[in-house]
Amino acid sequence: MPFNSLFEHIHQLPSVPAVVTELIASLDNDRISVHRVSATIHKDPNLSLKLLRSANSVRYGVGRNVATIDDALLLLGFDRVRTLVIASGMVGMLKEVPGLDRKAFWRESFMVANISRTIVRHSQLGDLAPETAFTCGILHHVGSALMHIADPETMRRIDALVAQGAPRAELEANQFGYTFSEVGAELCRRWRFPETICNALTYQDKPLDAVPFSPYAAAVHLAIELYHNIASGRREEHALGEMPREVRRPLALDLLALYEDILQLVRSDDELGVFLD
Repeated sequence: MPFNSLFEHIHQLPSVPAVVTELIASLDNDRISVHRVSATIHKDPNLSLKLLRSANSVRYGVGRNVATIDDALLLLGFDRVRTLVIASGMVGMLKEVPGLDRKAFWRESFMVANISRTIVRHSQLGDLAPETAFTCGILHHVGSALMHIADPETMRRIDALVAQGAPRAELEANQFGYTFSEVGAELCRRWRFPETICNALTYQDKPLDAVPFSPYAAAVHLAIELYHNIASGRREEHALGEMPREVRRPLALDLLALYEDILQLVRSDDELGVFLD
């Protein structure tokens, strides 16, 4: 199926909630106020409720009841609240996609998002935003949803081969002439998400090709590698040691602190259950 023809099926994807679009756009705005974010979240009662459920979960428990959006902003922090709402909105949007294992899809997306955020947090480059890395991770596989809608049978065959260890990008490129990364990047452009995010999705499979260098593409690439290596049974320490040096070196990572935090992260319970209802 030609690339442009694929997007004739975009109407079969639910619209991105307006609140999510506004919050993602705000990732590029360093001057946005807490009051503005609070007012934006209040526009969507369903997302507000999911945020409060998440804020009161074991993972984010802060020792007191979080009863309002302003409480959540105060206790969890501005950036964390924003990305929790973005994640919740995207999970709620992609509910019924033919042939797509929703729980597995979002489990991978959340883990890649959390690892991406941790990687960027330990980069010694200046001006990087961990919550932007988290958002890139949450969105990294969104192109697959549209590909499953447009050609569910071919995608089921590809999924089965990937489960046996075959490289997804290579299979998709051979079958379609493009990959989920390119589809996801184009979806994000059509949704008018910041170019920083679109660029990260474009180059997540080939971060060294990005000019200028995209630290978010590199972080997502490393996070995907780590996730799949650990999911396939590799010990966490070995998977961390096998991160491609040529990709991690430009990020100027504090490796000792990174390894400690990622070991703790991958061994902890994930937050997925809060969002899947």
